Amino acid sequence: MAEYERIVQPFEPVYDENAKILILGSLPSVKSRENGFYYGHPQNRFWKVIAAVYDREVPQTILEKKELLHKCGIAVWDVIES
Repeated sequence: MAEYERIVQPFEPVYDENAKILILGSLPSVKSRENGFYYGHPQNRFWKVIAAVYDREVPQTILEKKELLHKCGIAVWDVIES
């Protein structure tokens, strides 16, 4: 049997009572885990697209990203726990 590295989903879901849209991912990338939040790879367009769709500034910090999701009624989580 081959050995494998167990990767645990490190992020809590981001949601509040106003969420109307749920975006489910599978498992955060290595870069996202290194950066400490969803869609953290610099080449990922997720934050740019969300900001453009809702005519907002592109968030830079984790706090700004969470605020953008809440303001836009978006919940985010990955479906793989481990």
